[in-house]
Amino acid sequence: MAWTRALFRSVTATPANANEGYRRFSVKQNLAFSLPSLTYGSITILPPSQLDVLNRPEADLLSHPIQMEVMQPGYLMGDPDELLFKNPIQFDVVRQHMTKDIGFFAASTADEIYHLFSEEFCFTSKEITVGVWDFCLRIVGRVANKALLGLPLCRNEILLERSAMYANVVYLGSTLISSFPTSMRWLVGPIVGFVGRRHANVCKQILEPRIEERLRAWRKADSTEMPNDALQWMIQKSARSDPDNLKPDVIAQRLLVLQISSIYTTTLALSHILVNLYGSNSKDDFVAGLLSECERVAAEHEGLSTKQAIDKLYRMDSTIRESLRLSPFSVIAPIRIVGSEGGIDLGEGHHVQKGARVGAPFQAIHHDDRYYTNPLEFDAFRFSREFEGSGSNCRQDCEQERVVDVNDRFLSWGHGRHICPGRWYISQTLKQVLSYMVQNYDIYLQGEQEESKSLLNFIVPPTKSQIKIKKRDNIR
Repeated sequence: MAWTRALFRSVTATPANANEGYRRFSVKQNLAFSLPSLTYGSITILPPSQLDVLNRPEADLLSHPIQMEVMQPGYLMGDPDELLFKNPIQFDVVRQHMTKDIGFFAASTADEIYHLFSEEFCFTSKEITVGVWDFCLRIVGRVANKALLGLPLCRNEILLERSAMYANVVYLGSTLISSFPTSMRWLVGPIVGFVGRRHANVCKQILEPRIEERLRAWRKADSTEMPNDALQWMIQKSARSDPDNLKPDVIAQRLLVLQISSIYTTTLALSHILVNLYGSNSKDDFVAGLLSECERVAAEHEGLSTKQAIDKLYRMDSTIRESLRLSPFSVIAPIRIVGSEGGIDLGEGHHVQKGARVGAPFQAIHHDDRYYTNPLEFDAFRFSREFEGSGSNCRQDCEQERVVDVNDRFLSWGHGRHICPGRWYISQTLKQVLSYMVQNYDIYLQGEQEESKSLLNFIVPPTKSQIKIKKRDNIR
């Protein structure tokens, strides 16, 4: 009965349960422990010293079934055979075009940020209150879709609204579906799936005609004449595989998968950045430090629309990394399923059988005072401060831990064999958005910081938080 109660308590108490287990077993005894989970039954949580277990081959630790738990493609994407993920062309595009070599996105992103703020938000010297989550979703949706779809689709209001709704349904709906036993998911899955597919179908009605246009143009034109965005890359990649992958509805669904993966998590990151930065007791000092850095680098590089300039925003980079550290996306991540027939031996008499889940204590490691001083305090320049005044950009380039860097103390992008390949693009985008806001607007958090909440393993977005925003006095 105690374990059954713990399973149901995990709906809202997963952070408390994970932190207690981490303190009692991981910290004090360097042991793995079992965490009750309504989704999985239990998860074996690895201590930091054993995170290298996550580097084992895919045959030993399976990631695909966990990804399917998160996305629920059978119910939410009309893809019960998981064909979109067995041949993951959409993720191949990210790995090929949106990893380290993402400099060509910078100018396009800067242009879209400027257009959105100057032509649509139109903030003035009078304070306006906006909801943080919706505000950030609007920004990220526009900027990300510029890279994914190009103009004019990235500014299509219906597409932006419905794709955001679809992303919400997929993340929250899959969490709901996964909380039911496998034998009962057929009851709730179709209901949640109906809502999700309704949003997806509206998006496809907008996307498919444009995809058909691109396909016709691509078949006629020289490749050097085509747009440089994810839609075009996906067409070119799909052409080298099964002909069915060139069907407009298949390409549209793959684009929606990319939107879900990029827009939702980037919006969550940006929302937490704004709440953490502008809700900090040291907000004035942090913002002043960020502003001076932006102005100096912009003067040296004639603006902040190149990768070379953005890479010199060391304080900005530290601010974003610190927010990701303090406000992780989930409680436990990554999670894998043991696939090896003989299971995995963790030592100290702890053997994990085939089919069991293992995971890393994502949130607990980020809040561990053995790794971070005052870990529950937001310190924007935590990762850049020691290099201030050193006079050596070379040392800072080489030694400062950057947003994209992953180690045993920072798990925001995953750990092991499946680290997020799009983290360079996301990092660059977040720095460009935040630098624009710091340079042009005065921002204040409305009321107290919203307390972080969880639903099972999922950190709930700060949907109640609000900010006041107005143009800075010296900005026309």
